Amino acid sequence: MAPPEDLNIPSDATGEATDDGHKRDDKEPPKSNKVFASKSPDPGDEEDYWIGGKKNLESADNVKVIMKVLEGNFQRNIALRGDHPGGLPRKWKRMSHFDEMEDVDPSEIMIWSEHTTPSLPRVHRREKEMMGGEIAILRDVSTSMMGVYSEWSSSVVRGVVELARSKKMRVGYIEFNHRSYKYKRNSKFFTRDYNWMMELASKTECSGNTNYEDALKDALTEFRGRGLRNKHILFITDGIPTSGDCDVLSERVRAKKLGVCIHSIFIGSKNYPRILQKISGETSGTQFIATRRKDGTIRIERRDKN
Repeated sequence: MAPPEDLNIPSDATGEATDDGHKRDDKEPPKSNKVFASKSPDPGDEEDYWIGGKKNLESADNVKVIMKVLEGNFQRNIALRGDHPGGLPRKWKRMSHFDEMEDVDPSEIMIWSEHTTPSLPRVHRREKEMMGGEIAILRDVSTSMMGVYSEWSSSVVRGVVELARSKKMRVGYIEFNHRSYKYKRNSKFFTRDYNWMMELASKTECSGNTNYEDALKDALTEFRGRGLRNKHILFITDGIPTSGDCDVLSERVRAKKLGVCIHSIFIGSKNYPRILQKISGETSGTQFIATRRKDGTIRIERRDKN
């Protein structure tokens, strides 16, 4: 029996994803292996690491910094104008069907009616600023993310979902450790059900090791056949890959071929994975690094601008 549509669908532990025609284990990871993180460093404290938290306002501001940079990147990739019947008349074009008769050039229609030719008269080309595109959020839920890191990454995901809502972008969500767990809504990976996506972002379960390959493979498969659109991946992790192809060579080539920008956020003060620099650098993505201070706040900065 197929699993419910709203549940995550893991890729095979060997790294083979069903989207590529391979077998997939549809079972969820054993719940006994999951570790539920507290929503604050101390039991009973307020959830300070969420956007809008009262005590850790700096953490929320840092999330806003990420959103501002990502918004600029999204905006540069959005097609500014496109043909739309409800848009403003900006140029002239040749009539392609008689439904456009209301926008016809009066003088040309008079000449054409008297001297009918295969070439139809001109009509206004109506154009509208187009919003949209897709972003896939890939969130590390391995054991090392437990606690504050998990809460902070949850805040980032929620912020990105709100940003996508404002840009009318479709959002996809994958959690990964040593396996990849792809969430679908009504059998579709990319969705505009932002409230459902917010619910997914609130999860803080952590377990397992780290595998970049499976998650990237699952996400890139969903971008296949979607044309030259505004396509992004946000990759959030705190560790180097320990299984699968640690250099993700095939995925890097595929991302460039599909025109997908991969933005990365590394959480930690040491051992920045060089592979993240390659992944984001080769795909024109933005690199962030987040470090936890002694007072528990998260400091974020752009690594690709250093």
